[in-house]
Amino acid sequence: MASCSDFADPCLERHFAGHRNAITQVRFNPEGSKLATSSLDSSVILWDLKQAARCIRFAAHTESVYGVSWSPRSNLVASCSKDKTVKIWEPKLRGVSGEFLAHGKPVRSVDFDPTGTMVVTASDDKSVKIWKVVQRKFLQSFAHHTNWVRSAKFSPCGQLIASCGDDKTLRIYDINSGQCVRCFTEEKGMGRQLAWHPDGNMIAVGMTCNRVKIFDLVAQQLIQLYQVHAAPVNDLAFHPNGKFMLTCSDDETMKILDLLEGRPVYTLTGHTGKVTGVAFNHDGSRFATTGHDKQLLVWKSNLHTYDIELLTEKVQRECHLSESGIEPHTTTSTMTTNASDQSILIDPRQSMAYRHRDENFQVLDSDYSEHVHQHIHGSPTKSTDQPKTSNAIHSTTTDSCGNSSSLLHPPAGNKVKGFSTHKRDYQNNASNKYF
Repeated sequence: MASCSDFADPCLERHFAGHRNAITQVRFNPEGSKLATSSLDSSVILWDLKQAARCIRFAAHTESVYGVSWSPRSNLVASCSKDKTVKIWEPKLRGVSGEFLAHGKPVRSVDFDPTGTMVVTASDDKSVKIWKVVQRKFLQSFAHHTNWVRSAKFSPCGQLIASCGDDKTLRIYDINSGQCVRCFTEEKGMGRQLAWHPDGNMIAVGMTCNRVKIFDLVAQQLIQLYQVHAAPVNDLAFHPNGKFMLTCSDDETMKILDLLEGRPVYTLTGHTGKVTGVAFNHDGSRFATTGHDKQLLVWKSNLHTYDIELLTEKVQRECHLSESGIEPHTTTSTMTTNASDQSILIDPRQSMAYRHRDENFQVLDSDYSEHVHQHIHGSPTKSTDQPKTSNAIHSTTTDSCGNSSSLLHPPAGNKVKGFSTHKRDYQNNASNKYF
């Protein structure tokens, strides 16, 4: 058990601005030293947290960029767009890029597999597709959805794909058989985003009906239900230890859920307008949040100091002060206004980190985003659906360290104990109808 002196709440560490329109997604690289953000301004920005002077903007998409994904070795970034393409980048100022004309309609999601050799895409054309990265080749298509597909992600083992969308279904595909092996149907809301639990046996879905649901694929059932947001849930992420979840919503808040206790423990503010993206770094020591306000906030999670007993004591103490008409001792951590939530409110807007935004962060445009593409058409290997594939080799320069550049490098070759299984709903008047 942590001591009172060791216990610390999450706190804002850095505050960035650089996009010209709403940010749609944020993802840490595997080492946790860089962040990629996508935006409605048609760009992707790579933020280097160790270098306080600059970041790199990739602006080759012609319309809004909906999602980003890092390869497992951090040597590539994939982005997907309303312009129907997926672009594969080397994350530096001068490098090489490749392009897939992936779908017939806007591409909502892109995700690397654990080996870095494939990406999966999801689109408004109602399909989910797998692509071979090195050969830039279309491999396989899943056409089981009946409406827009919002998200598709590889499982941690890389053998399964989960997808969700506007047809109110969550689907699980087996890559080897090419079959949809599980389908859960929802009656109320549509799935906006999904996340795999680190153990690969559970999936969480953020929904338009304000709910977060967690499913056990082994038991084939819902094991947790949260209705802690007052508006649709846009993104969610499991902590690497599998015991916590971070969520964000149109209600302008983020929540940290204690999955062992089955309840929210922190409510975070700081964005103006909808919060659109959340992500943990590799060890869970930090997380990032983004929103329609074009802001990127980087937080220290301090969850390694978390202790439910100390947190409960803090909630009770601050609640008592509030009832007595006494202001709590800190302006950045007070009881949330939602009495049924019983979480600690973290408002960083009076903090030094929020006020001293990194405004001098230099945004540099990548060179190869300005070159004309060369189109080379590929052929599918497992489907009658034949999307176009194009390669764009814009540059073969060296990086700042003098290393030669090349695109698409081939990569180097249990359920949580004590996991709470309540189907808990924090809105007493809400229905318990679930997938």
